[in-house]
Amino acid sequence: MDTTCFAGKKIAILGFGLEGKSTLNFLLENNFAFDSLTVLDMNPQSVATPGIAVHSGQDYLAHLNEFDVIFKSAGVPYTPELLAQKDKILTQMQFFFQNYKGKVIAITASKGKSTMTSLVYAMLKDAGLNVRLVGNIGKPVLEEIDFDQEYDYVVAELSSFMLEDLEPHTYISVLGHLFPVHMDWHGSIDAYYQAKFNILKNSEHNFILAKTAQDFDLAQKYHNIHTYGIDGETSRNNGYFTHHLQELFPTEDRLLPGDHNLQNISLAIAIGLFLQIPMSSIQHTVKTFQGLPHRLQLIGEYQRIRFYDDAISTTPDSTIEAIKTFGSEIGTLFLGGTDRGFDFGPLMQKVKEIGIQNLVFFPQTGEKMAKLLGKTSANICHAQSMEEAIAFAYKHTPEGKICLLSTACPYGLWKNFEEKGKAFAEEAKKQANLH
Repeated sequence: MDTTCFAGKKIAILGFGLEGKSTLNFLLENNFAFDSLTVLDMNPQSVATPGIAVHSGQDYLAHLNEFDVIFKSAGVPYTPELLAQKDKILTQMQFFFQNYKGKVIAITASKGKSTMTSLVYAMLKDAGLNVRLVGNIGKPVLEEIDFDQEYDYVVAELSSFMLEDLEPHTYISVLGHLFPVHMDWHGSIDAYYQAKFNILKNSEHNFILAKTAQDFDLAQKYHNIHTYGIDGETSRNNGYFTHHLQELFPTEDRLLPGDHNLQNISLAIAIGLFLQIPMSSIQHTVKTFQGLPHRLQLIGEYQRIRFYDDAISTTPDSTIEAIKTFGSEIGTLFLGGTDRGFDFGPLMQKVKEIGIQNLVFFPQTGEKMAKLLGKTSANICHAQSMEEAIAFAYKHTPEGKICLLSTACPYGLWKNFEEKGKAFAEEAKKQANLH
């Protein structure tokens, strides 16, 4: 890594959250030569290091033309001011791919990419390989990677925000299930999909969900494609995971629930076989991998009701998958949150089809969902707090059934899905002895 690459440059760090702070630490700890460092953030920031300027407030982007390099955090959207300076913009992921020479496995999807990434990482670790996990999961890449080392593999989860201005050179790229999200950030469905497709452009080997490859005719556009999932080269059939129709091991030998996770496991198997990892090691990972917090996570059984936290499901498609996983076992379902313009018609049709008898609706979208549901015999609660929602669940959920938090929307009454899931778990436990 060349620490003189910024010599004489005026550097701005745009966005001073977790990623921005790690960028600052990286530049200082590695003794990069530069002329000056400035932090740009709309909110007031405190920087302990002497000599670093801070521009905040409504006009924090007013002097972009004064900088030679603008280190942009991935979550900062492109405004007209930024687009005018795009040739100066650098992201952590761009810097990583420009400077790291080892093998990278990059993974993206509209939903499920964190589970896919963590499962592949766990499989490589279980096989005794020296690997690192970076990107949209875990620590920022410049905090996690030692550029003086060459790992066996670096596994990177890449969001559409990261891929907006990145065409990474990878050993393996993975593209999973796609559907429209983040329209407010990307501006259009096509722009979102094009950002996702950037992951395929400079990869030696592309692993693509078979349905995605078919829907977007990707086999005609990209090379060295391996497919997984239903109709893919690595799939499942008659209760077995299969590779080129050869039975490998039973699909029931897993901890991850849900049909959608059969696809994720098929991906891990496909990559494992490609990398010549022993089948016994692959099977061990599949048998022992428990999944991630807030993803169909059983957080407890109280009053003979099982409480499942699926707070990560912030789109209708992902909540439909959660409903498919548990089916008629669902006694109560929590729905609703910030209105992102989703079509909730298919979701409410699935709710009616399964016959879920107790529904909690959170603002903003709760009213819209209830109207789409129409005339129903279900018990309905329009809750303004998790406390109110859990009290309703304890009152109405039959013993032996599931109370499922899978809201099909982001945010709502909470600042993120982690906070929402934590509130669900804490309130379920707190009220367990009150009913």
